[in-house]
Amino acid sequence: MTISAKRLVALAALLLAACSSDPPPSGKLPPNPERRAAEALTLIDTVPTGLRCKVSGGSATPLALTTPRLVALSQFGKEPVIDCFADGFFRLRKAVPARPAADIVRRFSMPGMVDPAFGPDQDAKQVTGGSAFPQWVRITLQESSFQTAAERDRYYAAEAIRIQQDWGEIELRLNAACDGYRKTEAKGLILMSPECRKARRILEERRAADLTASEVNRRQSTIR
Repeated sequence: MTISAKRLVALAALLLAACSSDPPPSGKLPPNPERRAAEALTLIDTVPTGLRCKVSGGSATPLALTTPRLVALSQFGKEPVIDCFADGFFRLRKAVPARPAADIVRRFSMPGMVDPAFGPDQDAKQVTGGSAFPQWVRITLQESSFQTAAERDRYYAAEAIRIQQDWGEIELRLNAACDGYRKTEAKGLILMSPECRKARRILEERRAADLTASEVNRRQSTIR
C-alpha cells in the first residue's frame, strides 16, 4: 500500500470514529460583562462660544478647556466650579451643585440649584454615585470694552432684556409647578402654598441680583 493510500485509510478511520461517537462538548463562552451606567457628561459652553474655562472642585486636578467641551462633572465633587474668561469680557464663575430628585419648587429653596445657565437634568440611567448634573451649562460673558458710551448702553440695555427673559422662562416653569401646590381655603379662596411663596421670593431675589451684577459691569466697562 502506498503512503497516500495509507493516509486515506487513516483519514477514513478518523471520520468513521467521529460519526459513531457523540460530538465533543461545545466550548463554554465567558459570561457577558455586567452592564453599568456610563459616566454622564455635561456640555460646557459659553456665549460667545470658543472661550477659555477652568473646571475645579473636589480632589480632582482642575481641568482647563476651550468651549464647547463635554466634561464629567461628577469627577469634581458635589459642587464643581466653572470659571470662564476672555480678553474683552468680564470673568464669570458659577458653582454647579449636584441635583437631587426634586421639583423646581423644592429646588428653589436649595442654594444655587436653579439658574438660566443650567440645562435639564442628565438622563437618570446615566447617573453614577447618586450625583446628577445638568445636561449642559452655558455661561454668558458680558463685554467689558466699547467704542462709545452709547454703544455700551445699548449693549447693556439688551443684556437687561435677556436676563429678564431668561428668568421669565424659569418663572413660567415655577408657576406651572405651583398649580399643584395651591390650597383651597374657606370661602373658596385659592391661596399659594408657603413653598411657592418662598420659591417666588427667591426667584425675584436671583433675578434682581443678576440685573444688579449686569449694571455693575456696565459701569465698570471701559470706553476705548
